[in-house]
Formats: sequence, structure tokens, C-alpha cells
Amino acid sequence: MALALAACGAGSGEGLDQNSQPTSAGGGSDPTVLVPTLASIQLNVFNARCTVCHSGAGAPQGLRLEPGSSAGSLINISSPYGVTVVRVIPGDPDNSFLVQKLEGTQAFGDRMPQDGPQFLPQSTIDVIRQWIQDGAPP
Repeated sequence: MALALAACGAGSGEGLDQNSQPTSAGGGSDPTVLVPTLASIQLNVFNARCTVCHSGAGAPQGLRLEPGSSAGSLINISSPYGVTVVRVIPGDPDNSFLVQKLEGTQAFGDRMPQDGPQFLPQSTIDVIRQWIQDGAPP
């Protein structure tokens, strides 16, 4: 059974350049440099692009990506598409539904972020893949 998703905006893109990359270049402790940790992904991707739709009690598919909710909505959680469609499988980015939705290889639903000015660049998805490959620590 296919579930329809309501279209939504993809966030303001504040803090991102025209390629959806964080505007701050550099390294170290700069919070706008995307690294493969949930805290960094939360700040630079989820907050910037996803929480416009995926927050609160009415979040699509029950996927809440606001701070304090994202880990519990993603890690080892089955999607509404079935128990075998797991949002984030620690250590297995290829079979994690989140990665599939971001890369457009999903069997169900639309590619994300939906109705955005553009999809996330592969370099950003690669950081999310690395976080999952590293075991998706909360």
C-alpha cells in the first residue's frame, strides 16, 4: 500500500550556499562544518532543510527530525512501509531508508527533501552515510 506524502517546503536554506553546503569553510570546532556526527547533521542538515516539515506531532510518517527527537525517530525504527524498511540501520547505510530517500533509490514515497530548490548534494549525503557506517551514534 503506497502512502501519499504531502508536499512541503525544504526549509529556508539559511547557512547553506547555492549547492546546499554549509557557508562556513574551515574546520575545527566550527559548528557549520558538516561532519559525520548526529549533532552536526542535526544542525547543518535536519534543522536547515528537514524540520520545516518533519517536526511536531503532525510530522509526515511520524518522522520527527527536530533536536531531541531525531535519533529516536530514525535509529533502528521501522518506517510505516513495513518492519523491513528501517529508517537508519547502524553500520548499513545502503539498506537504511533515510539514505535511500536522500539518494532517490527508495522503493516507497518520494525523494527527499521534497519540493526543495534542489536535493542534497552527494557530498552531504556521504557525510550522513559515514555517520550510519560508523554505527549511527546518537
